[in-house]
Amino acid sequence: MKIAFVMSDRPDYVARIPKDLDWFPAAPDADGHYSQEVLASLAPAEAIICAHNPITEAVLAAAPRLKMVQRMGVGYNAVDIEAARRRNLPVCNLGDVNKDALAEHGMMFMLALARRVVPAHALTAAGDWFAARRVLDDTFELMGRTLGVLGFGRSGYELARRARAFGMHIRYHSRSEPDARLTEAVQAQGRSFEALLAESDFLAVCVSLNDSTRNLLDARALARMKPGACLINLARGGIVDEAALAQALREGRLGGAGMDVFAQEPPQAGNPLATAPHVVMTPHGAGTTRECTDREIAWSLENVRRYLVQGLPPRWIVNGVQVGG
Repeated sequence: MKIAFVMSDRPDYVARIPKDLDWFPAAPDADGHYSQEVLASLAPAEAIICAHNPITEAVLAAAPRLKMVQRMGVGYNAVDIEAARRRNLPVCNLGDVNKDALAEHGMMFMLALARRVVPAHALTAAGDWFAARRVLDDTFELMGRTLGVLGFGRSGYELARRARAFGMHIRYHSRSEPDARLTEAVQAQGRSFEALLAESDFLAVCVSLNDSTRNLLDARALARMKPGACLINLARGGIVDEAALAQALREGRLGGAGMDVFAQEPPQAGNPLATAPHVVMTPHGAGTTRECTDREIAWSLENVRRYLVQGLPPRWIVNGVQVGG
């Protein structure tokens, strides 16, 4: 079982790969382009385990022995799933591997924005105690506020469960009807997309990036949000119009934003959110903790072995390929 790990500069993953595993690295250049040398190295690969790097038609064509592509995470928009489907290659993600990490990160965003942690820290560290104290006039409690969850999957539910413990009211909008047991557990009420925008004090983006969600929160949608509301994006860049969000923050129409993901990663110099007020930014790390990284490696290898060694259908196939067991 020969495994290609396609990932750039991830010593945290490499340190967790078992010493006796037959694997090799295959990383693209910084711009996502694969050299001919790297493509040639993929020839013996029976499985590709990948992080955020693109898995393109060229990558799949370079690996004639390939039997599956395993994504170390939940999102799979960087994988050409249609090209894999044409080759009858299952593409798998890791289900809800990072739901708890994402939910905790979402709570961190909400608390940091509600308590204006970033400006308070900067002013306190600079020795301007009284200016830092004046920031407190702009803080508020989560108790009694409304959290709107856009996409009520497992990570959206876990965020709602934690928010409910803080006394928040839960509203959601989801393309598919969620499990009634989950909505009942957090007393969540469904809303139309427009109503969710209008009611939410915090709007949490927890949907996948696809053709229907790309630029979903554009200038028009942001203008429909409750005045002073905060937006947090734990999902994917490209769902939120970053320039329109920055403009809404500068004009004071929105109260803050917690952004873990961006349309271009790393963000370009001059990204408008970098200088917008009341923004907390993190480097696509909401789902990355020591525990979650342990799970990503362990679950990925378990799923590859399940298919290639045990002959069982792999779990979490996302591209509709049917394989026998």
